[in-house]
Amino acid sequence: MTIKSITARHIRYLLAGVLLLAARILPAQQASVFSNGFARVEEGEKSWYIDISGKKAFDRILAMYHPVTTTPADEIGHSLIVPDKETTMMLVTSNGKTGIVNNNGKWVLPAEYDTIEMKWKTYLELRRDGKMAYADTYGKLLLPLQFEDAGILDDQHFDVKTGGKWGIYSTAENKLLIPAVYESFDYCGGCGSKGDYLFAQQNGKWGIIDFHNNILIPFEYEHEHYFMRSDNWIMSLKKNGQDVAINLENKKEYAAPEYTDMTVTSNGALKARKNDKYGLVGEDGRQIADFIYDDITDAYNEQGYGPYLRIMQNGKTGILREDGKVIIPPVYEGDVVAAGEYFIIPVDGNYNLADSTGKKILPKDYTAITLMDKRFETPLFKLKQKALYGFYNPANGKIVEPAFFDIEGTTVTAPGMDLLEVSYQEMYGLYSTSGQQVLPMEYKKVEALVPGLVAVKKETGAGVYDIMHKKMLIPAIYNNVDISEADTNLLRATRKEDYAGVFFNFKGMKVPAPKEKLPPPAAKSRLLEKKVAGSEYPLYGYTDNSGKIIIAPIYDRLLVEKNGRGFLAQRGGEFTVLDAAGKPLSKQAFDDVMLEEAPGYGVTEVQYGFPLLCRTGDVLQYLTAEGTFLPVKITGVVPFNPYGTIE
Repeated sequence: MTIKSITARHIRYLLAGVLLLAARILPAQQASVFSNGFARVEEGEKSWYIDISGKKAFDRILAMYHPVTTTPADEIGHSLIVPDKETTMMLVTSNGKTGIVNNNGKWVLPAEYDTIEMKWKTYLELRRDGKMAYADTYGKLLLPLQFEDAGILDDQHFDVKTGGKWGIYSTAENKLLIPAVYESFDYCGGCGSKGDYLFAQQNGKWGIIDFHNNILIPFEYEHEHYFMRSDNWIMSLKKNGQDVAINLENKKEYAAPEYTDMTVTSNGALKARKNDKYGLVGEDGRQIADFIYDDITDAYNEQGYGPYLRIMQNGKTGILREDGKVIIPPVYEGDVVAAGEYFIIPVDGNYNLADSTGKKILPKDYTAITLMDKRFETPLFKLKQKALYGFYNPANGKIVEPAFFDIEGTTVTAPGMDLLEVSYQEMYGLYSTSGQQVLPMEYKKVEALVPGLVAVKKETGAGVYDIMHKKMLIPAIYNNVDISEADTNLLRATRKEDYAGVFFNFKGMKVPAPKEKLPPPAAKSRLLEKKVAGSEYPLYGYTDNSGKIIIAPIYDRLLVEKNGRGFLAQRGGEFTVLDAAGKPLSKQAFDDVMLEEAPGYGVTEVQYGFPLLCRTGDVLQYLTAEGTFLPVKITGVVPFNPYGTIE
């Protein structure tokens, strides 16, 4: 949260310099321009802020911030904090108390709190008279100010302390959901899915309760905040100093010496060692793999995840499905890798593929097999034989034997097919993922034009190839071929000696050069200029969208307020403040008008709000939008915030 120091500036002829009056040290009352609905008044050693009526609003600004909203968490628990850039909140003090006002001058939290602090960029912590509560960043109270302390479980639940004990408050039900009878709570608020239970402490011991205060696990454990989860596995409890795992479904406790080396797999099963062998227990408490394996590990590389696990037994590996079914018995030497519903299996130093029944599906083995880019609808496998690559499409069983130095995805598109770029000795071509060659591998360069058409380059030059009809559309004799800028429905082929080029339609037929498209006519340049005989400086006025003159061109300079509040018109060294209809707000003209930011030379738009600080001689007044003046006596100008940036 920051506050930028705002220095009051004024408009002079040619709009240069700052108001010298602001630098004078005066014992009388001085004030700033209005910003976000308030202005600062200073008198001697004292200062305060007034609202647009001229009445005192508060004493000091502590911080400014944009309120935020939080997007719903994704499947892995990540959410985004989105700031509301259109709204500014000011944390302020008044008579020793703290509150929050917005940039419309509205109190969203009255100045009646001892302290207000931002927490985690998404909550406000409020304290008063030894009690505390939370509010969102817009100032909406999330629980009543009646608790000794409070913590945040999630957007709807808070652990609250009253009478020296802790309970759970529900924002949705606006009441204590769980009575304040516990010594402490813990909860996995950062888990991907919200848990429906809590860790609770009573008489120095920890147990598990649900949000209806039903005891799920008795109070007989130690607990620290680690390995927190929100599923049926409780992994952060200890008993007599020993780690335990507890399943909430069957209430069974897994602990040494019977069970050791306990972890939860990405599939949500408990992997544990019993009698020096590993097995699996499902999240529902059902044993899904006997304790007969030397190890059980993730079967995927960095590209994927899914329902399969790698099992190891007697130095051999296989695949186990998360429901306990053995898909591939542990008979292979080396790691079996899962890729979608297929498995890369090691075979005598080479590799093959097996399907979900464990059946080998390639007629021969390859040096290496890897899963290609997952953006395609069906999985594709890159096949390597020595230094060459091919690919296999399991959807149609098509094998393109290794004959390329590389195979990659491409930006080239064609209706009804996904494409791959293949290369060999710096020559390029295209295949469909179904295994059909759609562009011969005889081009030095291949670039996308429009779906179905590619620009190609050979020794003879550049041309266009039609992928759908497998033929050259434009012969490769040009220096370059691209989409016409003048007409994107045409192709332009150029030679070095003819940059204007030859034009073709997408069927390869030569067509006349397109006419250059003119930009649409600009909206009617609304500032009106009138030349003055014998002067190099024009006079300025203003027209509406229809061209009707609403301000006659009689001013030396005319500044338009960009939000439609009106105009600042300069004539003969004096300023007149005009409303949005071009009418003077006051009969009085001013020597200076102070703005938050002085416009640079040539600028015709400014931004200001009312009341507007204006000067006539040594007299400074606030002009309101109604054309009246605030009853505030001002003898000098001071910054809106004297403290600079506040973090």
